[in-house]
Amino acid sequence: MSEQTAIYVVDDEEPIRASLKLLLSVRGFAVTLFASGAALLDAVAGLRPGCLLLDMRMPDLNGLEVMQALAARGVDLPTVMMTGHGDLFVAQAALRQGAIAFLEKPFSAADISAALEGAVLKQRDPEAYRQWRAAEGVRAHALAEGDRQVLSLLAAGRPSEGIAQDLGLNDAQVEMACARILRTLDVGNLNEAVRIAFMAGLDQEPGANLA
Repeated sequence: MSEQTAIYVVDDEEPIRASLKLLLSVRGFAVTLFASGAALLDAVAGLRPGCLLLDMRMPDLNGLEVMQALAARGVDLPTVMMTGHGDLFVAQAALRQGAIAFLEKPFSAADISAALEGAVLKQRDPEAYRQWRAAEGVRAHALAEGDRQVLSLLAAGRPSEGIAQDLGLNDAQVEMACARILRTLDVGNLNEAVRIAFMAGLDQEPGANLA
């Protein structure tokens, strides 16, 4: 029997830790809970490879600071960032830091499973992860050129007002472009669209340099 994939949950709210442990354990993961980023960092040297479900806003270190500390130690735990206070710029920062996905609380069991798909693949089979990432990125190629430019600027961290200025659009046109992006990519929010943009490398396209 193959070894269970380890999932490390870091969240300062005990009910969320408990519910995630139950949800993930019944799906066959080996779950370890941490109440703070500092607790994870204290223990990380003794942990086996696995994936990280990491809360963004915690009293000691925030999620980005934890990711930075792990990177400084050379620790690669494929990460899904969680927050109850999510916005597009937090999502962009988390993805740029290397997060696989970004989830806003409250999220469903299906949301967690979908977000963990890429993280688990990266931990278990890097080649399969590269193929999955490429397939996710291909979805962005269905966008019309103008909508692709809007998404590339969003992925680069440009606010909607700045996008309108950069592309010679008004605010209503940017809003309509965002709505088309969601429909074309078949996603429910711009955070998920930005995740796909990162998979496709749109944050590195020439239009993104306007940001």
